[in-house]
Amino acid sequence: RGGTREMKTTPTPSKAEETTGGGGPDGKNKNEEGILVAIRMRPLNDRESQNTRVWKVLQKHSGVAQCTAEGKPVPGRQAGQNFFRYDRVFGERSTTGQVYSETSGEIVGGVCGGLNGTIFAYGQTSSGKTFTMQGSGSIEDGAAPASSLEGGGIVHMAARDIFG
Repeated sequence: RGGTREMKTTPTPSKAEETTGGGGPDGKNKNEEGILVAIRMRPLNDRESQNTRVWKVLQKHSGVAQCTAEGKPVPGRQAGQNFFRYDRVFGERSTTGQVYSETSGEIVGGVCGGLNGTIFAYGQTSSGKTFTMQGSGSIEDGAAPASSLEGGGIVHMAARDIFG
């Protein structure tokens, strides 16, 4: 409860680039495919804040853990039951700009350079997927200056980077 999961694949080469091979300056193979899984925790609503157990982002561990209402981990932490790790985690106070910069900006740049890439949001109903991807969804948000990472959602930011 209280989170949205976003997954992305890092840019992958188009068929034409697959034949060129070679590694990048960081020593990684240019043709490697990768998946990054990130979670963005939205603030609890009134009903959820009444629960005796809640999920908290543990930035230090790149994970989320089930905790007591006071914020203490529940006894007997077990991975896959009450503790989960991700490639990136974003707390309740994170901004969509931070999420974009750390999960999606590189993919969009790769797409502009001819690579294939996918960004999508996955999660339960009311977990914040639409807000993360589209912000308030207004034209005004999408028209915010490129220097503003807070206008709109990830879709707006990607469009700004592609067409701006």
